[in-house]
Amino acid sequence: MAGVLHNVRKKRMEGAWSMNKKGVINIWDNWAELLAFCLLIIGFIFSASAGSAVISYIVIFLCGMAAGRLWYRQKNNLKFPWFLALMGFLLGYVIGSFYGSKRVIILLFIIGAILSYYLHAKEIIKTTDW
Repeated sequence: MAGVLHNVRKKRMEGAWSMNKKGVINIWDNWAELLAFCLLIIGFIFSASAGSAVISYIVIFLCGMAAGRLWYRQKNNLKFPWFLALMGFLLGYVIGSFYGSKRVIILLFIIGAILSYYLHAKEIIKTTDW
């Protein structure tokens, strides 16, 4: 009976999170999920602190521009973890938006990302590596 319970506990611990033998979550294997969760919280705080729909729209457009820059810099190897992190931020922002339309917020984020990518690709905005 003890062996069965041990196997059930072991199977339950082998979920979406990578854990070591002591049952502690391995942060290095789950960095994308943790980053997406942190950005979800940050997006919620940004959105909740916006006092009006206009401020919320401006902030999300600028965040979309930053996402477009990241997309341009990672264009050859944009992996799912970066996409997950960006979507985590956007989801947190949409959840926390008390002012304005949620559809307009998503649309402005996408427009900002596409516009920033285009401006970087045409070298109208130049990106320098540090």
